[in-house]
Amino acid sequence: MTKAFKTSAFLLFACMLLQGQPRFIPMKWEHLPELNVPRAGHRFFMAGGEMVVVGGHTEGFVRTATAEYYKNGEWHLIKTIYPHDLGFSLELGNGDYLLGGGCADDFGIGRTFGVERYDPLSHSFAPYPILDTTRAICSAALLSSGEILVSGNWYAADAIAVSDGIGPFEAVKKSALNRSSPYIFTYGKNDAVIFGSYGSWGDSLPPVVDRLHGDPFVSDLLAEWQPATDYDTSYPDKLSVTDPDTGRLYYLFHGSREDGAQAVISFTDGEFSLVKTDHGIPVEGPWGPIIWYQPLYVDSVRGVALMPGVDEHNRVYLLSLDYRPLFKGEAVPIKVFYTHPMKKVVDRPALILPDGRFVAAGGYCTGDVMGNYNPIDEVVAFYPFEDDGSTAGIAWWIWTLPAVLLIAAAVFFFIRRNRKNSSLTASAESEKPEPVEDDRYRSLYLQLCEVMENEKLYARQGLSLADVASHLRTNTRYVSSCISAGAGLSFVEFVNGYRIRAAQELLLTHPEMRMNEISDTVGFANESSFYRNFKNTEGCTPQQWLERNKRKG
Repeated sequence: MTKAFKTSAFLLFACMLLQGQPRFIPMKWEHLPELNVPRAGHRFFMAGGEMVVVGGHTEGFVRTATAEYYKNGEWHLIKTIYPHDLGFSLELGNGDYLLGGGCADDFGIGRTFGVERYDPLSHSFAPYPILDTTRAICSAALLSSGEILVSGNWYAADAIAVSDGIGPFEAVKKSALNRSSPYIFTYGKNDAVIFGSYGSWGDSLPPVVDRLHGDPFVSDLLAEWQPATDYDTSYPDKLSVTDPDTGRLYYLFHGSREDGAQAVISFTDGEFSLVKTDHGIPVEGPWGPIIWYQPLYVDSVRGVALMPGVDEHNRVYLLSLDYRPLFKGEAVPIKVFYTHPMKKVVDRPALILPDGRFVAAGGYCTGDVMGNYNPIDEVVAFYPFEDDGSTAGIAWWIWTLPAVLLIAAAVFFFIRRNRKNSSLTASAESEKPEPVEDDRYRSLYLQLCEVMENEKLYARQGLSLADVASHLRTNTRYVSSCISAGAGLSFVEFVNGYRIRAAQELLLTHPEMRMNEISDTVGFANESSFYRNFKNTEGCTPQQWLERNKRKG
């Protein structure tokens, strides 16, 4: 094999890697008028052409029996019958919305029976038949018969229940697994599937899928790709798309694999399948790792689905997926919109406006350990649109230019190394690494480990390679090289290793701590990142690890 051929093959391979990334496009955003009541654990939806927030809890983790609708550039405060803190919402066939369940007391304690109906024309609430049992962090769906199906619960047993809107909800069958905030997808003649990855006690669940009519089954696809269960997964109407030519109904949701890979999964006609995309969903962006932390949101007007993400610098990302080629069995194109670093990132919830803007209202900021006690009133609108092409081109080169330069440098190094190899015998001694360099790496690595262990530098959220280099009074290249030489890891893997070990110690010594508290204490950006990295490292969830090690003790 000639040197020229080797070089060409290397360049082609590098270009293929480069082409494996979707476009990164800058995105504008703006603050909208603030809510009247700071709130988290609330519901957020469009009704009567207006944005509406309902219930949740406000400062001090105190429930609020209020709602707000956005009209004429401001939020209007109205009363609800129940607080619905961590309850469900569901769009009904006539445009009304159903609100149900939630916590019975402040601080996220207990569950309630209460259900009410919101009329967007009169901006009023009316009682609705009660639930079959007290429920919180549950989901609901509208069956083809017009009946309402509910499932899911928190810190209590679960069941699948149905109401015709006249009488109370009645349990029709026991759930195969106790779930919280499950996906509920209706299909066929009045049937539905119920599934998810989180149990009623926050435990990780196997890929068992319940059916309203029929026996539960195990999905091999969901065994490989864990559904990204979140409080917002209880919005089935935000996840569905319809093929205009055939009328087939598709549900789209987000899944992740143990190795960190991300995917979009489709459910249609009773079957789960992976959605083919023209590029892989990036887990690494131009500025570092991206955490895709919420489910998909469907914009049926524009034929796209959006999925929010964030990085350690508080950039917000929106993965945009044009789902229409899915109907023809073709790969769907994706691209990624991003903001500049923001002061704070709203965790949830969100919706898509008729004009295509992606809006997040209330909730709490990622990384805030006391988030449930300090919800915010901010409303932020993001613009996931391309401009006339000039800014998109600049954004593309923000990503590609460094990569092209890196490829060129790699090719230059490849050629130069081959030339040196031709005279290896004559210059063998000059090719040996300098022992002084090795000693410096070794010394720096020991210093880094000491800082991590004694000063707990890993616990600083958003810790970057530049931060560590500055702390050690050296440069990023030496820090990265010393970690690679000393531990055989990347910087992120090295830091997360300390975080996981610190989390394990807290799990054993402080069983009263919540998972989100542990996640924040050891330095993870959010609880989703904590769970993902813990499972990638240990092969199990934190709860499973704790149970195993309790038994050993």
